[in-house]
Amino acid sequence: MDAQPGQPAVASAHERSAAERVYMERAGRRTLICSLSGGVDSAAAAIVAHGAAPGRAVALLLPCSSEAELRGERGKDIADAQRVADHLGMPAEVVNLSDLWRQAVALYEAHARHLAAAHGLPLDEAKLAWSINNLKPTLRMMTAGFFADALEGLTVGTDNAIENFLGYFSIRGDGIADRQPIRDCTKGEVRALAAQGGLPADLVARTPTAGLWPGQTDEGELGFSYDQADAFFVWVLERHREQPVLDPTLTLLQDAEQRLLARADLPVPAAAARRIIDQNRRTRFKRRADDLAAVLERRGV
Repeated sequence: MDAQPGQPAVASAHERSAAERVYMERAGRRTLICSLSGGVDSAAAAIVAHGAAPGRAVALLLPCSSEAELRGERGKDIADAQRVADHLGMPAEVVNLSDLWRQAVALYEAHARHLAAAHGLPLDEAKLAWSINNLKPTLRMMTAGFFADALEGLTVGTDNAIENFLGYFSIRGDGIADRQPIRDCTKGEVRALAAQGGLPADLVARTPTAGLWPGQTDEGELGFSYDQADAFFVWVLERHREQPVLDPTLTLLQDAEQRLLARADLPVPAAAARRIIDQNRRTRFKRRADDLAAVLERRGV
């Protein structure tokens, strides 16, 4: 069916749970490991996982920040994540990774600086700071993997179709999860899944943030809204039906850009479209060769 932002596209939460249950049975896995951040993506993925394996879908709450942040924004993340777990009745465990993160940063940074000084390798301070923050999702996925191994489980990822299309995810973090039950959903459709699961309205509408630094929001970092990205993504998939505009990695073809931007039915302002296209194209390396086929199949396009 054709997807509309804010409505379930291909499958309901119940149908997604049924598919995950079948996969678990075939794989011989007994549990599903969900990392809850307090955000709507992890909440929607947890709803699907809980439906697939009631009582055996485990919620991990994984704070990984400074003490000051944990008393502020990141503390609210944990409180909201606990609300999701409580709402679903999921077994929940808080594993504070903050000390481990600080120890790893100190160790890794010292060795990175030694390599740069001893061998003349480039070390950009801005990229070093990014590496320090990006270590957080890596540690979280490593932790989820440990629990999956220990509890005969599978890790459940939280990537949605828009984050995948934009490459707005960590390939060393959530990108390597065993299962990605909402990867075909726009942000609006993720919110619809969360609402189907009966989550409170404030959690469904919560401002998306990866929580990598104080005040960080997804839309602030990207420079456009999720509503705009949703509209452009669905529109591009429809244009692809008429004439190919995407390569197998779900990346916009270079020769299609001007053709699309010139269309009268472009669903977002041209400036926003250009930013979306740039974000999509420069993150091509993060996506897989079957991503286009997978999203077309799951969305029924």
